[in-house]
Amino acid sequence: MSHGVLALGVTVVCLAGNVWYLPACVDLRAGGDRPHSRRAGAAAVVAGWGCAALTALLLLTPVPLVAVAGVAASGATAVAGLAIGAWLLRGRERREVEACMAAFGHGRGPAPRRSRGPHREAHRRPAGKRAASDPAERER
Repeated sequence: MSHGVLALGVTVVCLAGNVWYLPACVDLRAGGDRPHSRRAGAAAVVAGWGCAALTALLLLTPVPLVAVAGVAASGATAVAGLAIGAWLLRGRERREVEACMAAFGHGRGPAPRRSRGPHREAHRRPAGKRAASDPAERER
């Protein structure tokens, strides 16, 4: 397969990937308005798509495929590192929020819903005396 066909394929995938990298760019531009973990995750997304675009550009030049594969592998390694860092940051942020909520006397979430009034099982009809759902059975 020629380099041009591979470059065209990677370019099409990069253009279709805008649903991931455009929101990530917005998260990065928002700065302090977003949590650190979200910005780190956005950096991983932008780095990954940037690496894919660089790979497409390298495929258009007369660079050996081994060099292109090396660039792609180094980009994948960088993305994995950034994604793991974002995951660890998210865990730390969750623990901080849970500690703050516990300090204010709030639990992990809303209290379980309790039934109103008497127990619902007491109002059910016995199995043999249930109303028929079919109109033909009601006429009998």
